Amino acid sequence: MKLGIVGSGKIVQEFLPWLVQAPTVEVAALCSTERSAEKAAALCRQYGVPLHVTDYGRLLEAVDTVYIALPNLLHTAYAKAALEAGRNAIVEKPLAPCAAEAARLAALARSKGLYLFEAVTTQYLPNYRKLQGLLPRVGPVKVVQCSFCQYSSRYDAFLAGQTAPVFDPNQAGGALMDLGVYNVSYIVGLFGEPQQVHYAANVEKGVDTSGILTMDYSSFKAVSIAAKDCAAPARYLIQGTKGYLLQKSTANLCGPLTLHLNDGTEEHYSLNGKRIRCAAEFEAFARAIDAGDQELCSHMLDTSLAVSRVLTAARRSAGVRFPCDK
Repeated sequence: MKLGIVGSGKIVQEFLPWLVQAPTVEVAALCSTERSAEKAAALCRQYGVPLHVTDYGRLLEAVDTVYIALPNLLHTAYAKAALEAGRNAIVEKPLAPCAAEAARLAALARSKGLYLFEAVTTQYLPNYRKLQGLLPRVGPVKVVQCSFCQYSSRYDAFLAGQTAPVFDPNQAGGALMDLGVYNVSYIVGLFGEPQQVHYAANVEKGVDTSGILTMDYSSFKAVSIAAKDCAAPARYLIQGTKGYLLQKSTANLCGPLTLHLNDGTEEHYSLNGKRIRCAAEFEAFARAIDAGDQELCSHMLDTSLAVSRVLTAARRSAGVRFPCDK
């Protein structure tokens, strides 16, 4: 996989040291804005990325796959341009600001036989796969609880009138799209798309800074709590008639898990190892692209589309509107 990276923000700085050493990935180029050019060029020098550009077209000429790590509102346009140029696209979560845009991207990728992946670490991690395998042992599921709450370093500035993209509804920001997306991916990846959703959000300046999303699966209920204006320990619980599964880490890390049965039996699992959290997903992307495995891509893309529909319906139920809603 000859990869070009678009963006030079925190997620790129976190993942790049691993990506440039990954045996299945060749990082061939990095594209930044003119404003971030100096920082991006320094990253390229530090990690041996051969090409730094500020022209997206030049990056597309140099690679076969693009990793888009930009603010949410830009995901659709950059992914569309990549696909139209015949390049595979890996898009940071969320896949698109709204379900209609996500569906159009998926249709474009499929019409061209290209790969379109949402880079959401959760579903590729070994602990998540183990969780899927253990589900039958808790019996029929009754309640699912997911909580991902982190006090944002940008929240105080937001209150003071400085609005970063993550707190800007015109940039498709908010707690649901930044953190809640992991919870929704966690739940939908396990159980599919719910029948109904409702989002009760704390809305400030038109954006949700925290909120509680309920997802109705008819035979059981799921709750996702996400917050950027307050913090608490992460807690993920899947409760069934025969026991429960517990994780005490955020969904993007999907850390160690415990199976607790009603007879008091406990089993503990920790399978992720010490590797960076992006390793499993990018290895899966590279394997699929190199092997021509459209089945994996299609399955994961269907899940991403279901997640996008949930996020869009939830956000609108709370009265939070993005430019794509107009």
